[in-house]
Amino acid sequence: MSEAAPGTPRLKDGLALQEAGKLRQAAEIYSAIAKRQPDNAEAWHLLGTIEIAQGHPDSALALIEKAMALRPNTAMFHHNRAYVKGALGKLDEAEADYREAIRLKPSYAEAYFNLSGSAKFAADDPILPGLETLLGRPGFSDKDRCFLHFAAGKIYDDIGETAKAFLHYREGNVAKGVRHDAAKTRAGLDAILAVFDGSFLAQRFGVGCDSELPVFVVGMPRSGTTLVEQIIASHPRAAGAGELPDIDSIANAFPGVAAEKDKPFPRCMTSVPDRALKGLGEAYIRHRRETEATADRVVDKAPLNFRYLGLIALMFTKARIVHCRRHPMDTCLSCYFQNFASGQHYSFDLASLGGFYRDYRRMMAQWRAVLPLPIYEVDYERLVADPEREIPALIDFCGLGWDPACAAFHRHKRPIETASRWQVRQPVYRSSVRRWERYKEHLGPLREALGEIADEA
Repeated sequence: MSEAAPGTPRLKDGLALQEAGKLRQAAEIYSAIAKRQPDNAEAWHLLGTIEIAQGHPDSALALIEKAMALRPNTAMFHHNRAYVKGALGKLDEAEADYREAIRLKPSYAEAYFNLSGSAKFAADDPILPGLETLLGRPGFSDKDRCFLHFAAGKIYDDIGETAKAFLHYREGNVAKGVRHDAAKTRAGLDAILAVFDGSFLAQRFGVGCDSELPVFVVGMPRSGTTLVEQIIASHPRAAGAGELPDIDSIANAFPGVAAEKDKPFPRCMTSVPDRALKGLGEAYIRHRRETEATADRVVDKAPLNFRYLGLIALMFTKARIVHCRRHPMDTCLSCYFQNFASGQHYSFDLASLGGFYRDYRRMMAQWRAVLPLPIYEVDYERLVADPEREIPALIDFCGLGWDPACAAFHRHKRPIETASRWQVRQPVYRSSVRRWERYKEHLGPLREALGEIADEA
């Protein structure tokens, strides 16, 4: 690859912009380099990663494969193509690409981790000895050790070796190196509940946007939210938008439109004019229409939007709220076994998990009491035990006539980028119900933190 002339943008300039979240500017640099040097495989590959970040898997795949045609034996290219194929539901092809990435680069920790979430493993899988060999070597960063331990935990869980699985998951959570400020989190949730009480909601409800487009699926992570989104999105009149950051961003924008601009959310809400609630709601709907022009319902599946149900009710007077519930121990264990890419700091420690779950339950109890919109409850255990009854009831709540595609949700090929992308490509299965019992001897801190709600359904 030839050197760029002085003053000409280089790949590292684009990477700096991309890491700062300035995707459009980064893409402009990569495009300019690719135009000037059409044999620059890295430029095409990086353009593909921009498309991944922007939720365009088909174009991402085309760009990455263009890079692979130029440099076919590059482990990272295989790894990132595997990620895109997994999102597109091409799970066997994704698994093959992850394995090829590891063959090309045997120390590729992230590839082991992503492979582990893309397949079910047998005890004789040759990937496991290589993984254990890597874990015995010094020199890996904490980030890579985290990847490797979570991968080993998943594989040992698949083959039923629970003691080894939990050991690796525990080491992976430690290697993550994050700390959760429970007091700060609780204070933030308490502030929201204090502002959005029954009186405030009753006084302000009705001023927002009256679109029936949005369906908000909320709950704890790993409680079945992706499954519920997939079921609804399988309807020909519905679409799934995935885990959108929009409501969180809107909440943080309200101080700018409040009369008391010195107050952060949620305290600013008492001085927010009605027109701002309606206007920001309408802007959200317009943004959804840009990508889903014909759908009658669009699912916004950001689980932690349970924090904002009061705000959602004021912004969208006809929104549908679907709350996903799952056994507390199963929910928290599944969170502990998930290496969340960002946020969710509470999930890397069992005691913190139990405390956060209690705060979530307390918040949902208030919303049930005061929210001026109905909340439809989906119990994961009931859903997988009796899908013939539960799925039609869910679709009816969404105001959609029955369509058999909803029962065959695992065949729907829409892109899915959450950690549950493998699970929702399968028919309904019940093996995750009461999974925590296989690990109960390790879960003392979680049970203690959950207290009396540990066994509540």
